[in-house]
Amino acid sequence: MKNYILTSLLSFLFITVSGQAELKPQFDKAKSYLQAENFKNAEKEFTSVLEKATDARLKKMAFIYRGFANNGLEKFTAAIADFDNAVALDPEDLATYIDRGQSKIYANDFPAAIKDFEFVLSKDSVNKMGQNALYWLARVAHHEKEFALSISYYDRLIQLDQADPELYFNRGAAKDMMMNSQGSIKDYDKAIELKPDYREAYANRGVARINLLTTKGTILPSKDQTKDACADLQRAKQLGDNAVDDMIYIHCRK
Repeated sequence: MKNYILTSLLSFLFITVSGQAELKPQFDKAKSYLQAENFKNAEKEFTSVLEKATDARLKKMAFIYRGFANNGLEKFTAAIADFDNAVALDPEDLATYIDRGQSKIYANDFPAAIKDFEFVLSKDSVNKMGQNALYWLARVAHHEKEFALSISYYDRLIQLDQADPELYFNRGAAKDMMMNSQGSIKDYDKAIELKPDYREAYANRGVARINLLTTKGTILPSKDQTKDACADLQRAKQLGDNAVDDMIYIHCRK
C-alpha cells in the first residue's frame, strides 16, 4: 500500500491560494518542486512559506502540500503533523482527513487511519469524499485480512460508481482470498469489460479459472479444460505481465 504521492495531489496543485500576494511566487515555486517530485526542495520551500504566512488559507494549503512532500520523503510522522495543522485551520475540509488517513496507512497506524476515514464517512456517505473513505476502508480491511469486510465496502462503492474497473478488480481479489473463484471471475469479467487492456485482471481471472477447476477436484485439468484460463494468462503475458510465466508453464504447455 505504498503510494506516497497522495491521490488528491494533482487536483490540489491547481488550487490558487489568495492572500499574501507577496508569497505567491515562492508558493508557486514550491508547488513546481512538488509536481516534479523534488520533495526535499518542496518541503524546504513550503517551510519557508509557513514561516512568513499569516493568511489562514495560505497556511492551510502550505501545510497540506508540505504533508505531501513529507510523504514523498517517507517522513510520515511529519506529514501527519502537517495534516493535523491543516485540519485545525479548517475542520470542515473532509479531503484533509482523507489525506491524513493515507499518511497514517503509510506509517502503519491502521486503527488511526480507520478513524479518519470513518469520520469522513459519518459526514458524507455518497459523494466524492465518502467514496474516497469507502475505498481506503476497503483497502485497509484487505490489508488486515478482513476480506468479507473489504468486500462489503466495495459493494457499497460499486453501488455509487459502477464504471470504475479497479473497484471490481479489488473486490475480485478479496473474493479470491475467500476461495470464491466464481465470484471473483465475475468481477474480473466486469473489470475487463470496462478496461479491455487490464492485464492484472486477465492474470487473476486466469488463475481463478484454474483454481475453480482444482477446487472442484480436478487435480490435473486437461488442456481443453484450461483453454479459457490459458487464454487469459497468455493475454496477460502479451500485455506485459511476466509474473504469469510459471502458471503458463505448468498449465498451458501440455
